[in-house]
Amino acid sequence: MLSIPSVDLAEAARGSVSRARQIELLDTACSRSGYAYLVGHQIPTALLSDMFSVTRQFFLLPDRVKEAVAQPAPEQVRGWSGSGSEGMTYSIGEESHGDLKEKMDIGAVDAPVLGQPGAGPMAYPNLWPGAPDGFRPIWEQYYRHMQRVGGELMSMAAEAFGLPSDHFVPRFDTELSMLRALYYPPQAESPLPHQSRAGIHTDYGAFTVTSAESTPGGLEVLGPHGEWLEVSTTPATLVVLVGDLLAEWTDDHWPATLNRTANPPRSVALDSSRLEFSFYQHPNADVAVAPLRGGGKQVTDPLIAGRHLTDKYTRQTTFGRRIRRS
Repeated sequence: MLSIPSVDLAEAARGSVSRARQIELLDTACSRSGYAYLVGHQIPTALLSDMFSVTRQFFLLPDRVKEAVAQPAPEQVRGWSGSGSEGMTYSIGEESHGDLKEKMDIGAVDAPVLGQPGAGPMAYPNLWPGAPDGFRPIWEQYYRHMQRVGGELMSMAAEAFGLPSDHFVPRFDTELSMLRALYYPPQAESPLPHQSRAGIHTDYGAFTVTSAESTPGGLEVLGPHGEWLEVSTTPATLVVLVGDLLAEWTDDHWPATLNRTANPPRSVALDSSRLEFSFYQHPNADVAVAPLRGGGKQVTDPLIAGRHLTDKYTRQTTFGRRIRRS
């Protein structure tokens, strides 16, 4: 079992010595395992409780009600999708059955949307359900905390690679970050062979920041010897995963985390639901991603953030099929 250190954001703000120690812990965790535990994030306990409560109420509504905010198109990752509507494993070029989860997505809450000045090419409007009461303000408040946490993590990442703390700021000023709620319902029937709550994949952006209930059938990461390791989760302790773009920036010194969400044991599957939130931190659509330590070497074909994200999300929502466009 890997020993994964916790990174404390409150300690990182106390002074240069404490900050250097927390950056070292972040580097150790990300380079050894591709993920870290995050404490001292200063998200109010009451907000975490409200976020889990109001979101669970939403997912327990009838599908016909949730369909009022259904995801409009494969590349437009906003709103609700039902169980089996995505196959995460398709994002890495492999086939799978549909994932046994529902989801609800929003993008930036304070940014302009398509058609407004300053809006990026993927600035789709958010879709807000009419019920339960309080859903939108609670989600917006939580999103702002996630955006703050993500910014602090990118600042620490910059310093870890010898760059100014604000190095990434202009690369995220029209960011494509998203907040996703994942609801894994109880499993009345046995899953199909190789079918999971969420199939094997890496995340597509910089950091992914996750908060989840501690229930059977949870997050697992691929270990150094090819074994799947269970990641302990609680709503209050965040789990930070390394995504594709951050792996590219660090030249795989921080590898992208291959992960999945496992099925619960059949003995408890009828009673085991799980609720999870993931903040996917994505830079501006036009950011060209290349290793930070390039040694002056010119990259001829850099990874373009928006193109990479659109390709990955479309694969998972279309199960690898191409979209015909008029």
